Amino acid sequence: MNTSKTTFYRLLSIRRSQALTALFSLTRSRPGLALLTALLLFAPREVRASIAYGSINNFDTVNDTSNVCHGFEIELDDIRSTDITYTYDYNHYGTPKITEIATNDALGWHTNVLVRYEAVWTGTGWSAYTAVPNTNIPPTQGHAFTNPSLNFGGEHFGVGYRTAPSKVLYHWLLDDGNQNLKLGPQVNVSTPVFTAPQPVQVVPVIPAPVLPVAPPPLTDPTLVYEFSDATWVKVITTTSRNNHSIELRELVTPDQDNPDRMDWRNGETGIEVETEWQLLQTDYKSSDYNPTNGVGGANGQLAGKTNTLAHGDDVVTYRYEYYAYVGPYADWDTHQALAEKVAPDGIHGVGTYLDQNGDPVDLSTNAVVGKFLGAQMSAVAVAPPIGLINHLPDAEVDTLYPTRAVVISPDTNFTATCTGLPAGMTFEAARGWIGNTPTESGVFLVTVSVSSSNTPVLTKKYPLLVTAPGEVAPPHYAVDTATAPPDGGTSTGDGVYTNGATATVVATPGPGYAFANWTENGVVVSTSASYTSTNFVNQSLLATFVPAPTLSFVNQTANLLLTWPTNFAGFVLQQNLSLIDTNWSTATEKVALAGTNYQATVLVTNEFRLFRLWHP
Repeated sequence: MNTSKTTFYRLLSIRRSQALTALFSLTRSRPGLALLTALLLFAPREVRASIAYGSINNFDTVNDTSNVCHGFEIELDDIRSTDITYTYDYNHYGTPKITEIATNDALGWHTNVLVRYEAVWTGTGWSAYTAVPNTNIPPTQGHAFTNPSLNFGGEHFGVGYRTAPSKVLYHWLLDDGNQNLKLGPQVNVSTPVFTAPQPVQVVPVIPAPVLPVAPPPLTDPTLVYEFSDATWVKVITTTSRNNHSIELRELVTPDQDNPDRMDWRNGETGIEVETEWQLLQTDYKSSDYNPTNGVGGANGQLAGKTNTLAHGDDVVTYRYEYYAYVGPYADWDTHQALAEKVAPDGIHGVGTYLDQNGDPVDLSTNAVVGKFLGAQMSAVAVAPPIGLINHLPDAEVDTLYPTRAVVISPDTNFTATCTGLPAGMTFEAARGWIGNTPTESGVFLVTVSVSSSNTPVLTKKYPLLVTAPGEVAPPHYAVDTATAPPDGGTSTGDGVYTNGATATVVATPGPGYAFANWTENGVVVSTSASYTSTNFVNQSLLATFVPAPTLSFVNQTANLLLTWPTNFAGFVLQQNLSLIDTNWSTATEKVALAGTNYQATVLVTNEFRLFRLWHP
């Protein structure tokens, strides 16, 4: 049979003087473009679990440590593990570990959360790494960080939380020489803080990266610089009123080769540049210096403009691009950055300054913008819908599991259920939390469903790996599947797979449906009902089914009357002389409209033929 198009078969064998009906079957092969577009309309975005809620921050970050890295740590101070609404889990490191730690400093005790993306030492090498860039990476290439087959010097990470932390720190993780991971240099990318002075207004505040106190100047080791190192930030914002809830995995850099792919702009094309360039630098001696979050001085933070969101379905998204400051400093006394504006070319400075000798220096001849460091993509929704997190981190027998909020909701007006947890772990249905201490090891398929009065039921399957005490699991990834519509069929293949082992998922259509395709984050990855992936990263696959038209017939005296419903537009009646022949052609019979059906009359006195419905 022809495998280049999509066909819904009801095969009819027509011989002289008799009519024979072949076995009714529904099959699916590679779709044509027209059908693909129609199929996507049957796959509502709401079936996916991860919807933006609260403060959502996905970010590209370049490895500027000059070392190959094997992980990344996000420290969020003064929040709990239950405040974490999601993590971005589709990079080289997969689902991160989440732990709570108690720390004590001059300001007292704190409960902080560590989100650690970690490679695994296999005995002969690390399971994953982030390469050292061979050249400066442009901000337009950030989308490539989400491609696990590429490793050219950066990664895409993300974390969301319902309670704002007092500060956020980023560090690359390095091999300490003994196959242990240690903190590398701090990443000079800061995290937006959103405030809401009114229920329909959102104001972003961008603090300077939280850095240690600047080192003493070389001229006098007893002094300490007044100012931190500086960073440039460029801000772009867009407000969407298209009733499209942005999915977490869409908070990525636009793909220049695929303009139709969803990204942080939330489908908007007319975006507004809110601030071209802003210098971020902390003044440690300023009267408003805050030792907790590092804010202080005129450039200690960037307060964005107020965004009014008064339509109920508004979503405001932001992109913050960070660049190294390579302009001059007043290193003879304060370490203050001497360039505060960027020329239209995006490279040089504006204005003049006086050097330590009192001589004027023209900044227009000085390059002040250096290499791209990373980009934050953030979103805030006015009325966020209920959602479910993407993955559950691994667990260990007899070790307390950090409580995770699996249900993402602005309130507790929902009904949630959970099945498949290992012994010892519990589900708190009222708040949608999973936690406690597992007492058995293995791979468990945990299924969570949630619904409310104004949202459909959401269901997601979570493959959960629980290791024995002290066991080090080999590098692995998780695959979970879902179906759209939920009653269109079933899917199998969910599980935890060792890196290098392929995962096969199988979609089986239900009565009245046909399989359409497998998608990953809205992108078609296969049109075969049985799909084997060699992409060894976490995958959340959606099996899409479509209603299948029925080709019926009525046996008349000298002919057959073929009919099929008109609500399946675009199908063509085709004919062939053999089922194994690939040369199908449009049937010569005239197709007419009769009420709610199409119909064609086939003379049974003609030669043997097979008929099928075909969608180009």
